[in-house]
Amino acid sequence: MRYKSSSTTISLFFLSFCGLLLFPFFSGMAQDRAGYAIYGTVVDQSGEPLPASILIHELGKGTAASLDGSFRISGLNPGNYHLHITHVGYKSLTRTISLESSDQELQFVMAETAITLQSLTIEANPFKNGAVEQSQSIEVVDRDFIEKNNSGTFSNALEKLPGISTINTGVGISKPVIRGMSFNRIMVNDRGIKQEGQQWGADHGLEIDPFDVDRVEIVKGPASLIYGSDGMSGVINISPAPLPDEGTIRGHLINSYRTNNNMRSHSAMVEGNENDIVFKARFTAQDFQDYRVPAERFTYAGFELPVYENRLKNTAGRERHFSLMAGMRKDWGKSTITVSQFNQKAGIFTGAVGIPNSYNLRHNGDYGNIEFPRQDNMHLKVISNTSVQWKKHWLEIDLAYQRNNRLEESLPHIHGIGPTPEGNLALALFLDTYTANARLNYHINPKHQSILGIQATLMENNFGGFEFLLPEFNSLSTGLFYFHEYRKTDNLILNAGLRLDGARHDIQAHYQPVYDNALNPTGETVQRNPDIDRNFFNLSGSTGLSWIINQVNNVKFNFGSSFRIPTPIELSTNGVHHGNFRHELGDANLNSERSFQADLNYTYSRQNFLVGISPFVSYYDGYIYLAPTGRFSTLPGAGTLWEYRQNNAFFTGGELKLEWVPVSGLTATIAAEYVYNYNLDSGLPLPLTPPASLLSGIEWTLPDGFSRVADNGYLYLEYRQVAAQQRVDRNERVTSGYGLLAAGIGWELPVRQQTWKLQISGENLLDTFYFNHLSRYRLLNLPEQGRNVNINLKIPFRIK
Repeated sequence: MRYKSSSTTISLFFLSFCGLLLFPFFSGMAQDRAGYAIYGTVVDQSGEPLPASILIHELGKGTAASLDGSFRISGLNPGNYHLHITHVGYKSLTRTISLESSDQELQFVMAETAITLQSLTIEANPFKNGAVEQSQSIEVVDRDFIEKNNSGTFSNALEKLPGISTINTGVGISKPVIRGMSFNRIMVNDRGIKQEGQQWGADHGLEIDPFDVDRVEIVKGPASLIYGSDGMSGVINISPAPLPDEGTIRGHLINSYRTNNNMRSHSAMVEGNENDIVFKARFTAQDFQDYRVPAERFTYAGFELPVYENRLKNTAGRERHFSLMAGMRKDWGKSTITVSQFNQKAGIFTGAVGIPNSYNLRHNGDYGNIEFPRQDNMHLKVISNTSVQWKKHWLEIDLAYQRNNRLEESLPHIHGIGPTPEGNLALALFLDTYTANARLNYHINPKHQSILGIQATLMENNFGGFEFLLPEFNSLSTGLFYFHEYRKTDNLILNAGLRLDGARHDIQAHYQPVYDNALNPTGETVQRNPDIDRNFFNLSGSTGLSWIINQVNNVKFNFGSSFRIPTPIELSTNGVHHGNFRHELGDANLNSERSFQADLNYTYSRQNFLVGISPFVSYYDGYIYLAPTGRFSTLPGAGTLWEYRQNNAFFTGGELKLEWVPVSGLTATIAAEYVYNYNLDSGLPLPLTPPASLLSGIEWTLPDGFSRVADNGYLYLEYRQVAAQQRVDRNERVTSGYGLLAAGIGWELPVRQQTWKLQISGENLLDTFYFNHLSRYRLLNLPEQGRNVNINLKIPFRIK
């Protein structure tokens, strides 16, 4: 029996959750409105007042303390609230308070720190408590970090964090890797909604506007309990910026230029708040040309071919993105609706489809021309986020619709067939996703709090074009979880939870037309995949603790049993994946993965020194992976055959981060990572494992008064050493080690009562010839980008 793909199914799916939305909304509005206040002071450890910022997480509103450290936030209903207290140069604080029947006086004492990361609060923890109180390893970056490390894509901006790497296809296409895992083993959440595209493909980039990201929180390690199946290895949470203050209308313009491929990026944003009716709009345009490599020739299938003018033919691209947000903030909570669309047209290196030769590798004189083969991607999202107060507790509801279109265009004769009704459309994938999440945050007492959550996702996939890779399918998944936190003492916090999941994949059979030697259709067909109807059920759980030994020592431990449901691509694919240069074959008999994972984190933190060590170990029962067979495909232009397999596997490794401020304004950092895995059945490593990496850097913040025309200046120098990767699977190539030098400078310019921010940075400054082990073009013996200088100018403006 097939799922109904009609509007009736969709309507029923959402109406059931809209009912959940309306009930707490009216219940919350019906409760008494006492209009209480919280007030008090913020001081440092010596008692001196601090003009810190105080934010109420659930309402997205707050205030700044005055110069004497005093603050007051009025108009609050009885209930439980999470407060974030931040101030530059001090460790952030997070406090949970309970308003009963009167105003509440508070005092916050903040500890001074020269470590930048300790000034950022962490909200990815479901209980919204402090950074040291949660059991998982979480990295946090803000807009300043993303702008400073702008690399053209959102994923590449995260590579400077330990344990994070990327899989790249050229320049504009990249996807994140956490502890050696990617694709459907890590989850990307945008505004509380799982990003659903074609994430199973290495050449399918993460469709996120890099300029529309204000805050990112990366959960490393098992996160399936809260987030679902794909959170097995980690979660990347993209959080929206705090809502603008009432009575303001402001924005900014960002312009950047990258020299290697002449990438020109422009992004404009405006946001405002009138009587707590909020809005935000952004538009981004990016254009880039064929990129340069430090090579004049490359070897493919035993042939030595030219790289004309050091530019890779047909690697140009064009992007147009927009997002619109509107909502309200009231005493009962807040609600917003965001509509965004990501549009990208990018060329694929000419030699990636068919057999390259010297003739088709020659440029036509226009380095920005996007020829065949190419991909045209569109990702539309409509997201509703609502947080309402229900009695003294909080209910969060996220509803979303996503439409992901992926078009791959190329010439039919390259694929060994003649003219087709589809023209040059080789493959089209159309994915519709409907998501509904609800979480009840229940504060029992100062020692106990819990979360009860439910999640549901419906996906419908269709395809077109003269090629075949993934059949039509419907997929329905639901999950129910309970998570509890117990504060045994002030310095020992425990948590535990359980999750129950069910899913169904209904995959339709597909019959492909057969062509004769003259490339004419014969009227015959061959079955590429059978009908597949699979049901999956999983029970998982996790537990963890955070032991705050004293003010400088913190130990965290997390243990969990996670799961992952095999995807339709893993069950049913049987076709040429040209972006990966191979024929991929699925297995309809794959079962769910089961993992047992332990994660330890130790942090030693003083005012001017921080060191963190995060080892992990995992055992996978039935690990699903794509492996090279060493055989060539019988399909035309397909290359080698890779197939999905399932074996038991072992993972271990860890990350090290160190930050030291020996003197005021001078910061030294080290970020190291290592992943070791082992296929317990074959006795070999697993494919596509990132090599060990060490990133060391030094940054000097220019002292005040250093320049009469510039403020907040800085200089930095970084060097990344990547080890050779010789632990590879059978039929997988080894990769040599390499080192990369980067540097940058930035400062602020006061212009007409506004502060312009100018940044200049350089990557691969020594123009090093190297292969990235995770790059798809490595399979063609193509090196990565050469020297690249990025110039970025941010111009803020204020209308009101």
